[in-house]
Amino acid sequence: MRKLFILLSLLLLVTGSWCQSAEERAQTAFQQLDAQRYPQAISAYEQLLEEGYASASLHYNLGLAYYRTEKLGPAILQMEKAKKLAPYDKEIRKNLDLLRNEQEDGLLPLPTFFLYDWWHRIAARLQPDTWGVLAIFFTFIGIGILMNWLWFRNGAGTPAWYPTKRAAQLPFYGATLILLAILFIFFANSRTKALARADQAVILPKKVEVRIAPGEDTEVDFEVHQGLRVRLLDDFEGWRKVELVDGRTGWVLKDAVGVI
Repeated sequence: MRKLFILLSLLLLVTGSWCQSAEERAQTAFQQLDAQRYPQAISAYEQLLEEGYASASLHYNLGLAYYRTEKLGPAILQMEKAKKLAPYDKEIRKNLDLLRNEQEDGLLPLPTFFLYDWWHRIAARLQPDTWGVLAIFFTFIGIGILMNWLWFRNGAGTPAWYPTKRAAQLPFYGATLILLAILFIFFANSRTKALARADQAVILPKKVEVRIAPGEDTEVDFEVHQGLRVRLLDDFEGWRKVELVDGRTGWVLKDAVGVI
């Protein structure tokens, strides 16, 4: 038993040191960015991403570092990822719009309905699991209130502590909590789908030839440039079919796009 306790203690110690070192490396990366040592900052942030760490601020800072090294494609990709994680962040949205305006093709994403944006910004405030826990909690409380009201509504055997004068309001409170629980479930479902979405991408190289079919020997239809946002339609042997905002479609090499 003592050996098991020692092993568990060592495991917790190592895990805690690992997490702490990740935080320290994130802080070091930010210091590199602040000191305008952009290649070092990029290397540090990319290492954190490879290890599975991700946050809106991490992608945002990496996007800034890429932009300072004149890599517009990767910069916009990281800003898009930051917005995906925190669509409510005004600074991220503002800087992403500024970067999009520097894109050579001039094809901006289509604007979305304001209620759609409002909904997703609220849903992104919490993780899907948190919304789910809140939904369960509110459901139990709401059902408890309704059951309490049904049990004592006739007044027979009503205990002294039961608020008979306010009993008529209890169904409203219970129903309101259950409706909020349903709303939270919709938020959780919406957020889960938004995070799992993988049909949006960004062109990474400075210039990419879009072909009419997958293959190096096929005809080039048109060209696009770094930073352009596209929609992914298909995948075939190292090639991806993309669709532009104006409706044009074509095939590009898989490495030419970064999935948001």
